[in-house]
Amino acid sequence: MLVSIVMTVETETERLLPRALGRAHYAAILQRLEAVAPELVAAMHDSDGPKPLTCSDILNARSNRDGTRLELGSAYYLRVTGLTESVSRALLQALVEEPPTAVELDYHPLQVTASTVDEAQHGWAGSTTYESLAASQMLRSGSIPKQVTMQFASPTAFKQAGRQMPVPLPDLVFGSLVERWNAFSPLALSPEMRRFGAEMLALTRYRLQSRPVAQKNGALRIGGVGTASYRALGGDRYWLAAMQMLAEFARYSGIGAQTATGMGQARRIGDR
Repeated sequence: MLVSIVMTVETETERLLPRALGRAHYAAILQRLEAVAPELVAAMHDSDGPKPLTCSDILNARSNRDGTRLELGSAYYLRVTGLTESVSRALLQALVEEPPTAVELDYHPLQVTASTVDEAQHGWAGSTTYESLAASQMLRSGSIPKQVTMQFASPTAFKQAGRQMPVPLPDLVFGSLVERWNAFSPLALSPEMRRFGAEMLALTRYRLQSRPVAQKNGALRIGGVGTASYRALGGDRYWLAAMQMLAEFARYSGIGAQTATGMGQARRIGDR
């Protein structure tokens, strides 16, 4: 099971918070999960691999170099996704079935007014399964589109040959997605998807801006925010279907580095 939960929150006092709140959101979610599934939190702490959940920054807050300003009377949105059955069910219990009254970010409480997995209520929400994602593309009739367009809603960056890469190149995007898919899905994909991205996918159009994200040690990680389109220059039905399926998976998995703490929030838009 895969879930994308969107919480609507409001502030009771105007406040200027730090620009990047993904790490604070992650800490708040772990605290909430501790009450319903402490064994999952312990397993995530002990794991060195990718985390089976993502936590966003505030999706629609206005930020600048001074910080993130929260205003009275405005509705703000926080998103959490689960990538495994156990984590998704725990998130549903902790955030939807028994929603909290407030979420604390950087010692500032935000009142929770709604929480949903219904895409009809919020475009970033949703729920599905790995099997449904695979069937929708691998078993589809007719031709398979050769293009996908991705929205990177929070800074997205990658580790490449020991360096930081802030540009969502095709092999980095789809390599990241296939690694997460194979880490958590019961249905394995060929790891050659990264090679397919490098050799057969072209970045055809983009509108990106670089954004810094403060790290725990005071350093900055630079990531890209905006949209990018990718087009397959060749490939049979398997590779095209895998490309489309992974693009849909991005809504839940995130892309690139530090997806658990706010970076790499992404989804497919258009070209379906």
